[in-house]
Parts: sequence; structure tokens; C-alpha cells
Amino acid sequence: MHGSTAASQTGPEATAARAHRWLRLHRLAPVLLVALGVAAVTGSRRLGLGELTAPGPGLWPFIVSLLLTGTAVALVLVDPAEDYEPWTSGTVRIIAGLVSLGVFIVLFQALGFVVAAFLMLLLWLRVFGGESWRLTLLLAAGGTAVMYLLFVEALGVPFPDGLVDAVVGG
Repeated sequence: MHGSTAASQTGPEATAARAHRWLRLHRLAPVLLVALGVAAVTGSRRLGLGELTAPGPGLWPFIVSLLLTGTAVALVLVDPAEDYEPWTSGTVRIIAGLVSLGVFIVLFQALGFVVAAFLMLLLWLRVFGGESWRLTLLLAAGGTAVMYLLFVEALGVPFPDGLVDAVVGG
């Protein structure tokens, strides 16, 4: 009896249970896109749609968010689970990378470009890239300096003042 329980956990029944869970989980991203699309539709309407001959600031965002919402609804209703790869540790790394971009935006506004870019490169090179600490620190410092010179000095992009500006007196 004990052996048949173990066999059923690794046999066809366990495989069917995992597949059933996956069938539900693959709908998560389209459902989140529907929610994002509805929020964008609402936000763009608040901006004012205007008319086709005199469009308001929310007209194009409204059209794009309607397309996003419609596409997401279609994905929820008809997109087969077989088209998706299962969630793995690689999927978690992709999600972590996207979350880190959101954190970068917050840090960019709070601490300035130099600190945020250095921390972002440090994270991506060490954690996601698996580089050694020596190479990570060298590339993060060098990459931050190159991006600063390119965007701020060469292109004249105005960035918010940050910690480095406060210390240096910029």
C-alpha cells in the first residue's frame, strides 16, 4: 500500500495534477494585463478624450489601453496552456529582473542616477550575471561613469540631483 502511494505521486496522476495546476497558472499574466488595461482606460479617460478633430491628452492612451485590454481578454479566454513554458527558476529570475527595474526607478529619483545605476549594475552583474566581485565592481563603476558621461555630459540629459551631487556640490 505504501509503495502504491509513492508510485501514484510520480506516475500519471501526479503529472495530471501538475498539468492541471499549470492550466490555471498560465492565465495569471493575461489577467494582470486585463487589470492594467482597465486601469489605463480609466486613467486616460480622466485625462480627457476630446474629439477626433480636437483630441484630448487621453485619446491615444485610451486607444492603446483599449487594444491592450482587448488583447488580454482574448488571451484569457482562448489562449491554450500548451503554448507556454512552465514556470521555473529562470522565470523567477526574469521576474526579479523586472522588479529590479522598478526599484531602479525609485532609487533613481531618491538617490540620483550615479548611485542607482551603480547599484543596478552591481545587482545585474553579480546576481544575474554571476560575475566575480572584482569584475562586477570594475564594470559597475566603469559602466556608471560611461553612462553618466554619455547622458549627462555628451547629450545634456537633465537628471535629478542625487547623493553624489550633494557630496560633490553639484
